[in-house]
Amino acid sequence: MNIRAMRRRIPLRVTIAGFAASLVVLATLLVAFVTVILPWRQKLKTQDRLATQLVKTALPLAIHLQSDGAHFDRDRVRALTSGRIEGVGIVYELFFDEKGHLDEDGSSVNAELLKQLAPDVAPEPKAVAERVAAKIPGLRRLPINLVTLNENAIGRIELGLSSRAIDAEARRTLRRDAMVLGAVLLFAILSAFFLAGRIAQPLVDLSFAMGRLRRGDFDARSPSIKRQDEVGDLARAFDEMAQGLRERERLKGTLGRYVSGDVADLILSEASDLALPGDLKQVTVLFLDVRGFTAISERLPPQEVMALLNAYFDVVVDRVAAHGGTLHKFMGDAALCVWGAPRELPEPERAAVNCALAIQAAAAQVSAERRARGLPFADLGIGINAGEVVAGNLGAAQRLEYTVIGDAVNIAQRIESHARGGEVLISESV
Repeated sequence: MNIRAMRRRIPLRVTIAGFAASLVVLATLLVAFVTVILPWRQKLKTQDRLATQLVKTALPLAIHLQSDGAHFDRDRVRALTSGRIEGVGIVYELFFDEKGHLDEDGSSVNAELLKQLAPDVAPEPKAVAERVAAKIPGLRRLPINLVTLNENAIGRIELGLSSRAIDAEARRTLRRDAMVLGAVLLFAILSAFFLAGRIAQPLVDLSFAMGRLRRGDFDARSPSIKRQDEVGDLARAFDEMAQGLRERERLKGTLGRYVSGDVADLILSEASDLALPGDLKQVTVLFLDVRGFTAISERLPPQEVMALLNAYFDVVVDRVAAHGGTLHKFMGDAALCVWGAPRELPEPERAAVNCALAIQAAAAQVSAERRARGLPFADLGIGINAGEVVAGNLGAAQRLEYTVIGDAVNIAQRIESHARGGEVLISESV
């Protein structure tokens, strides 16, 4: 994992908590919109409707059309702003003629309501008209065009409606909802962290177990196997996989004790057990044999004969593996070793000769140690040859053996038969 990827990594519990908090915020905003914003807008619309109906009801009685224009009954106009109608608070009423000029005589101001909203504004129509161009908090402008019955425009009237009470109620509701949101959000985040911990921690444990398995610890197990959910299913699947890998590794180790490690890897890598056809390969073959074995086996019990062979063959196995060879089989007191099959090597002849010299040196040391302890000992004869062989499976479907066959093997065995104890004989090709 590179540094950039590590920096972008976000813990799962943080992601779940953030998602839960986002859902809570979204849900609260939706609730606030439905329970606060929409009712607030509806109340404002109701206020506008009531004010408009009031104007349409009262204003015709206050307007007198004369030859020189429209004139207002000031007392009736002032009744608009001084009236106490529930849900409607008219701060001012400004009348403008058809040319847009303010008619101060036909306008009126509710000084009490204006003082609540804008105490610095004089309760005069002209002062209010100059100030309302700038927005005053809690004051809404409602313009209404005035026309006669024959649709002739005689001017317009502008009402200033106080939304202070409506806005105050909306603010109280919003503050209450904000407190509820804060409490719910805190609870949601804590709950999400708790839930995320129950989900994320098993995954963290599983990731740790996977790391152990990747490093070759096949005893790694997930502690969440008892959970009855998807995480438990994943943990059980992981344990089954680890068990399978452990069995495969055990099988490979066991197989490696009976065949060479290279041959075991080749067998396990094949999809079919019969998919190892014979291949023509250039190899170097080493044959070795325990000299005087017949006489030794005649005078020693079988257990001691087996111990003697194992002492020398232990040396052979170690030296062949150290020099890159493959020990194909033991044949009683003899052994067949090959360089170049199934794994190809550079200079297999040199590796085989060096291995033979190392085997003889180690075998001489084993003989000296056994002689010193009064145990029977023996010498090894080794023959080496190089040439082409066929390497592959030999046998039937029920029983197969990976081996090499060819004149090169036969010649190596004949050369070995002429080697005396402690000698290494090689062919001209080697």
